[in-house]
Amino acid sequence: MVPFEAEKFRPFMDSTVRPFIDSQVNSGEFPGWDGSMIHYYSKDHPDSKGIIVMMHGYCGFFGKYHEVVYNFYEQGYSFYFLEHRGHGLSHRPVEDPCMVDISSFNEYVDDLKCFLDKVVLPAREKVSKEKGSSRLPLYLYAHSMGGCIATMFLEKYPDIFDAAILSSPMLKINFGTTPLWKMKLIALATRLLGWNARYVPGQGPFTGKSEFEQSGSSCLERYNYSFEMRAKPEYGGKYTMNGASCRWARASLKATLGLDSKESQLAMPILILQAGRDTYVMNPAEDHLAETARNARLVAFPEAKHEIFNSDGATLEKYYRTIFDFLAAS
Repeated sequence: MVPFEAEKFRPFMDSTVRPFIDSQVNSGEFPGWDGSMIHYYSKDHPDSKGIIVMMHGYCGFFGKYHEVVYNFYEQGYSFYFLEHRGHGLSHRPVEDPCMVDISSFNEYVDDLKCFLDKVVLPAREKVSKEKGSSRLPLYLYAHSMGGCIATMFLEKYPDIFDAAILSSPMLKINFGTTPLWKMKLIALATRLLGWNARYVPGQGPFTGKSEFEQSGSSCLERYNYSFEMRAKPEYGGKYTMNGASCRWARASLKATLGLDSKESQLAMPILILQAGRDTYVMNPAEDHLAETARNARLVAFPEAKHEIFNSDGATLEKYYRTIFDFLAAS
């Protein structure tokens, strides 16, 4: 495991985790639902306890989860990390590398199904045949926007994953003091005006300026680790996602408004990890999922901001202990 203490984090990442990522983790791509190429990373554990399919949040990318994937692998799990279209090295619907754009969240859901059918499930079958054993358990880990996509996917395909971990899932977006009716009106206005590949008012391109205090992270060292990657030339500007298109905003609103109706149908074990100081998503929506789904459990982290995996040492110790206890029992 990566040391939880902030002062030990960066030396360990530079000396141990980055060499592991650079030399042992596989990088590949597959055709998504429309043939566009979607990027992923993977690493099969030789004595795997199961396969964890991972989905990042809005403006996320693989580098932000180096610590998480390393800890999963060290605990005996294989991982397959999907970079959503419009993010990282995956297909971009628009030319602006800083803009996150999508027409419908169903595109994310369909890409995940392609990922499973074309990459993950064949890999699981191959390992099972080689070892002459039963199929490995398949788990889903999803953060924020990934949590919205995951919930949509689980409602549509309830029999694929054995269990799911939703970390600060975007079930309802926090619009601050702006009421929902007004957000719906604004969304309608942007559609009528033809504002599609245009930034949501108040958002824009990546400036290269650190915004730690406004971020979802409460650990500066962990925030800096991924932030420093964003503008590095070797990534060709692929990590500079910074603002949403009006089209993405409309799609996200529609997706979150459509989740409640099928939550009671979810029967697989679900672990919901809730950040007490979250200003990005609405915690009551997570409470509702925990109460409505048949086999869901919510664990709160009162001192954590939105990115619980980028927290202080005590929070991280509880975070990973909760996750691995859940996986062991699933």
